[in-house]
Amino acid sequence: MELYNLTDKKKYEVNIPSGIGEYYSTCPVCSHLRKPINQKKRCFSWNRTKEVGHCYHCGSSFVEFIESEKLKDKNEKHINDSITQHINYINPKYLNLSLGLDSNFGTFLKSIFNKDELKTIIDDYQLGMTKDNSVIYWYIDKENKIRSGKIMQYDPKTGKRRRDEPECSPNNGCSPNITDSINSNGRTRRFAPTWVHSELKKQNILPNDWQLTQCLFGEHLLIKYPEKSVMLVESEKTAIIMSLYQPSFNWMATGGLNNLTENKIYPVRKCEITAFADLKCFELWQSKAERINLNIGSKIELSNMLEERATKEERELGLDIADFFLSEK
Repeated sequence: MELYNLTDKKKYEVNIPSGIGEYYSTCPVCSHLRKPINQKKRCFSWNRTKEVGHCYHCGSSFVEFIESEKLKDKNEKHINDSITQHINYINPKYLNLSLGLDSNFGTFLKSIFNKDELKTIIDDYQLGMTKDNSVIYWYIDKENKIRSGKIMQYDPKTGKRRRDEPECSPNNGCSPNITDSINSNGRTRRFAPTWVHSELKKQNILPNDWQLTQCLFGEHLLIKYPEKSVMLVESEKTAIIMSLYQPSFNWMATGGLNNLTENKIYPVRKCEITAFADLKCFELWQSKAERINLNIGSKIELSNMLEERATKEERELGLDIADFFLSEK
């Protein structure tokens, strides 16, 4: 396999056998330059799942090299696939029934921002709420169609994710349903994220073969603010908070560390995109961004602002850009 070294912009031939997980070998860049006793040390690792490589000795990062003609064919295939791909959507009535900030996350936002700022959040991101005070992050694409909604629970005082398991019953009002049309069984609720389409499937409102095709959270802002550049973060919460601190940009979120993918970036590939990786995730996102730029011609630039600013303690906590702005408010 030919690997493209993101550090020196050269390609190297590396034999990576089939298998799963990490593959360890000698680094094609630095091993031959080391002392004879160290030349056979396995300082290079290749992650078969993420398709990225790294040398722990010289610091080189690698992705698979793709020749220009193959890249062209891949792009054309990607365009054809995106045209023919069937995408399922959610009826807008569920979004309209859920709109509001009477969730625990909404309570946290109300403790920080004023009424005008809160109205902007609702208008721009169409936040929803459930009867157990979870927030619904509605994923709306640039055609203004609803892909689904992610349901998450937060601590109303700290704004942090909640991960415990409260007892729910119809009598105490703790029910995981989104509207009266969505699951209301009164059972113990785990605070793991779930999706609107999953809840609708449980009630046979959506067929079992309904499949989610994800987009970027906030992608629909391209319709409302076509002149704004895109700022990309990992979490929906971060995108929402940063949209108030830095309103001159369209703040979008991948919805997860490993969700920075070609499919999600493709609809916004022509935009100027600045990405802010959470602390401890910079190298992973940098390798992903460079690979995506190479493959689909996007223009993602990774900001190193947090890397330069963070203390050792902040790095260990894995803070994101919103944490820094909130600490200064």
